[in-house]
Amino acid sequence: MNEVATVAFRAERTAGVSGIFAGDGAAVTTVADTEGGWSGFHGLPVIDARGTVVFRADRENGVQGIYAGRGGSTETLAETGDVFETLAFFPSTNDGGTVAFAATLRAGGAGIFTVDQGQIVQVLDTEGEFESCRGALISSAGEVVCIATPRGESLGLFAGPDPDADRILALGDPLLGSTVADLAANPVSINADGHVAVRATLADGRQLILRADPTD
Repeated sequence: MNEVATVAFRAERTAGVSGIFAGDGAAVTTVADTEGGWSGFHGLPVIDARGTVVFRADRENGVQGIYAGRGGSTETLAETGDVFETLAFFPSTNDGGTVAFAATLRAGGAGIFTVDQGQIVQVLDTEGEFESCRGALISSAGEVVCIATPRGESLGLFAGPDPDADRILALGDPLLGSTVADLAANPVSINADGHVAVRATLADGRQLILRADPTD
């Protein structure tokens, strides 16, 4: 949901037809559906302050993509083909229109990327300290939180490319007298100020919702 209370969501509209929609309490608008050249939708659509909905979808020709829909038109942000082999299911966007996402590359390896006004920039790669990338969150200031696995270690959240200095929380970390057994975050887990909400399960069975302030 954005600041003017428009909600983006994924749903089944009729039997066999799924889509991405936006609703403001007065009307529901179709952003994209499987009657319009799409074969399926994944993850969680997100919406910015302007009402642009960013979503991950597959086309009927087998191409995976990340797209932005608004006012009846759809813009391609990234697709598999020449550069990308696969795209993660959960892109994130901020109110400035910058989108962050994880992907694997056709040339090998993987990374975290941002795209803004058609320009794609890689912000994390798997040639150094990290061996895999699962997703990304982006704040209004453009700061990217990476969901990734450092080489030889466990999955975690990182506020930058240094797995030690930029570590927010990772599996196996000591916490509240126990250790982290599971954690989860998604594109709506970050707010405009860069605070991150994380769901964690500890080895002793406790379940927690945590707030991390990596930009403070």
